[in-house]
Amino acid sequence: MVNTIASWLFLAAIAQAVFLSIALLNPRQPEMRTANRLLSALLLIFSAIIGHAWLGLNHLYRVYPHSALAIVTLGLAVGPLLYLYLHAMLSDQPLGRRAWLHFIPFAVATLGMMPFYLRSADEKLAWMRQWHGWPWYLGLAAVAKLVILLLYLRASVRLVRRVPADSELVGDLRRLMRLWLASGALSVIAVAMAAFDIDWPLSVEMVDGGALIVFVFATAYTAMRLPLGYRPRTLPPAPVPAPKPRYADKQLSAADRDAFLARLQTCMEQDQPYRNGELKLEDLAAQVAMTPHELSQLINEHCGANFADYLNRYRVEALKTALHDPQLAGTSILDLSLIAGFNSKSAMNRTFKKFTGVTPGEFRDQANTAA
Repeated sequence: MVNTIASWLFLAAIAQAVFLSIALLNPRQPEMRTANRLLSALLLIFSAIIGHAWLGLNHLYRVYPHSALAIVTLGLAVGPLLYLYLHAMLSDQPLGRRAWLHFIPFAVATLGMMPFYLRSADEKLAWMRQWHGWPWYLGLAAVAKLVILLLYLRASVRLVRRVPADSELVGDLRRLMRLWLASGALSVIAVAMAAFDIDWPLSVEMVDGGALIVFVFATAYTAMRLPLGYRPRTLPPAPVPAPKPRYADKQLSAADRDAFLARLQTCMEQDQPYRNGELKLEDLAAQVAMTPHELSQLINEHCGANFADYLNRYRVEALKTALHDPQLAGTSILDLSLIAGFNSKSAMNRTFKKFTGVTPGEFRDQANTAA
């Protein structure tokens, strides 16, 4: 009677795990894709392990010889999947490629088992017939898997505890973690029963499968309380650093600033380098014996303009002076603008109006009227 009830519970847990796995792959929740896929994979692994336990509970291993050791390496993937799932749920940081390193033991063990998996059904059946109980190496492997699982459970508990319990999701995850720990304890008991051939009223398959049933139904209960696709921000958003000043790495001293400003002003007024329409920052920096970085810093922070506007300011003043000069009344505005340092008529008109509010032609007319 007990075996019959347990058998139906196993089948119900398998169906529940498969149903949740499919539901978690909902493509309409892209923000939860990583976490949902990890939990879906975890539930599918548990459904496979519970299914294997169901075969043992009903003494069907020899009826299906390919079930021999079919799930022996899956336990190595449980801990990493659980930890990475919680990390994806509780953190906004992407997992990255290094997350795959957690699955190296599982991959190595699976590759090592491939020669056995590729055997025929008759060979596997013959292998099962020669053993009564677990071979010693399977017991050792089971202990190693449990140690790894418990280490990941410990890391998962610490991960959940670091997050303030200020949301319903975090509270549910903490309760779920306690049930998962209980599930892990039952797995330890199952391994001990198999390793020491303990004869209890409950079989090893029933205890081990029961441990996973706890996980599956606890997860399903959490899903009913709070949809697994919903995740409020459980971590406060990372503080946005204040924008670093453009020249924070090397500020000019007050003495250097005053000396450079005087040198720059003298150069602009006497040498008039702005009349060169192709003048670049590096060219002017070389003329005033400064680095381009120092000159750019000086102009931006102490001249109230960027480099282009700084030059155009002098060019507009030079053009205004020329437009006021009666001796240049017969010279075209375009020629005067080229002498002032402008490269084109459109650039000259746009810049002149920006600084004066009128076009060069209007400015000349106003000057003639005033005269």
